[in-house]
Amino acid sequence: GMLLEGRCEVLGLERGPSPSFVTRDGEEKLVCVVGSPTRDAISEAVARNGDAGEVMAMPENAARVAEALPGWRALPVVAHLLGESERLPEAPEGAVRFLSGPEDIGHLPPGLRAELERALRGGTPVAAAFVGGDPVSFCYAGWETERLWDVSIDTLDGYRRRGYAAWCAAYAIRHMCALGKQPAWHALESNTASMELAARLGF
Repeated sequence: GMLLEGRCEVLGLERGPSPSFVTRDGEEKLVCVVGSPTRDAISEAVARNGDAGEVMAMPENAARVAEALPGWRALPVVAHLLGESERLPEAPEGAVRFLSGPEDIGHLPPGLRAELERALRGGTPVAAAFVGGDPVSFCYAGWETERLWDVSIDTLDGYRRRGYAAWCAAYAIRHMCALGKQPAWHALESNTASMELAARLGF
């Protein structure tokens, strides 16, 4: 997904039958480790992000990443694929729609507003559940590959565990499936609320 967006930096590329490299997105402060690049390439990518953000690695190269980043903490993430699309809920008529633009999100907390504005600027549709005319829950493609998209979801405090996130996710999933892209849901193993929502939706 980072490579397809065309705005990431690639470090430590080692060509071969199974290439190894590190990608860095400076805006998102995100680093992805592919294959078995050198520890220097990993630490350099993180240093260029100001020693902040997140580093993603597959289980087979987690030890190499840990050696390159002493003091960092490894957190297991579970990746889900949708198995039962018939379990997706139907929102009440008019309760969910795509945001028309930044004017819909002026009231949101700064961090969430910036995240959604970035998605909208990039042309990514953002599904939102509305209550009393205001959007309270959101779902969009955080990243896209040739056939998958990463489900990015957020709900305002005070509106969680009421079904709004499920409505938004279902709306976005149906839209992206019509475009030939399947959803991928990633959650920290410790994030039981996200894991439960994924299971409820059929992941």
